[in-house]
Amino acid sequence: MDFGLSLSNLGGMRNLFFYLVLVYFLGFGRDMYAQHELVDVLVAEGLQNVQIAVLDHELVLGYENNRYRYEAEALGFVIYAVGHHYDGPDELLVSVLIRHKGIPMSSVTSSLGALRALVKRNLDYASWSDQARFGWEVSRLDQVLKEAVLENKSYRKVDLPVGVQLDYQLGNFDNAVRIKFNVQPEVTSVLTKGLTASAMYTMSTWNDLNNSNGSRLVIARLSQDIRLGNHFFMNLTGGAFTRNRLGIVANAQYYFTNSEQWRLQASWAETDYGFFDSKLSLIQVPENYRMYHAGITYRNRQFHTDVDVRYGRFLFGDEGYKLNVTRQIDEVFIGFFINKATTGAKNVGFEFQVPVGFKKHLKPMAVRPMTREFFYLPYYYSGTGVGLNFYAGENALLNIKEYYPSTLKRGLEKYLVRD
Repeated sequence: MDFGLSLSNLGGMRNLFFYLVLVYFLGFGRDMYAQHELVDVLVAEGLQNVQIAVLDHELVLGYENNRYRYEAEALGFVIYAVGHHYDGPDELLVSVLIRHKGIPMSSVTSSLGALRALVKRNLDYASWSDQARFGWEVSRLDQVLKEAVLENKSYRKVDLPVGVQLDYQLGNFDNAVRIKFNVQPEVTSVLTKGLTASAMYTMSTWNDLNNSNGSRLVIARLSQDIRLGNHFFMNLTGGAFTRNRLGIVANAQYYFTNSEQWRLQASWAETDYGFFDSKLSLIQVPENYRMYHAGITYRNRQFHTDVDVRYGRFLFGDEGYKLNVTRQIDEVFIGFFINKATTGAKNVGFEFQVPVGFKKHLKPMAVRPMTREFFYLPYYYSGTGVGLNFYAGENALLNIKEYYPSTLKRGLEKYLVRD
């Protein structure tokens, strides 16, 4: 039986097979080169936990920023790098996953063609941002990147930020403004995903406010950040905190939708009175102080303003309500609060937080000196201790507003790098 095959036909088929294999691997090699080039650019800039995965019609890119003070500025560089350095078809979908301490926080999705047009100024920002997707949908992207190689890991490196603290009193007839100025060096390290070890020391450099002039350790703690799905965040922290508290505190936030507009929040703390003296000896009084609160927050995304209402038991055993109204303007936060106890006592005032130090830190390294990123100052009009809390150190819930989709969308327009 003749199947029409001959040695010459077999040779031609063999050549065709090798040609097809060559074409495939040339294309595959080009894609691999584009991926490595993009990773190299991001790592060279000092971004960490960089990962890339390529699906049939989607490029998934994950990264963590510990270089730029403001998250939107880091995202601006990443968008530029993708649009400028990644070689792929215009219709390819690009999904960017932003992490904090290894925890997935927020995402941005756009077509590669639109990113290229944006970076090259062939598309205005308003038109691009209308078709791009800024959101909380991170679970799928996190799963896609689960097996991808992690480049420039952030874990077990040590940062040494230095900040300042100002306590003050106004209105005294003998001395209209009395202040206490402290310098606060810190040491902090992310040990693994979401787990942070840190300590903060305070040194009094100027004080005409009170008789407390000593320098001592005020925070020493372990803190674990957790995210479950797209909506639930949690933090567990144990150790020594400000206001002479030793113990454990848990915080949780639940977001109703795939945006930051509505959230529930709750906190629980079990602490004793205690502190480290100047010789680092632990002084502890086993008196249990239980604190808790629960509340709801509405965020007006147009004006980036939070209205927060909660009820609970606070630092000095007072039970009552807290109302906070806070406006965010990029990196600046300005707020007004009313704390009212069930006994009738109240505390009214305002607070603000402003960025300080350098907008761009040194690249992460084994041990890195840096400035603290923000300066926080409250003002209490009534001077009572109603509705107060202690500070247990930085965590993902305190930083989460930088990762809000509306915050990134607004900030990116200001910080986007373009040709």
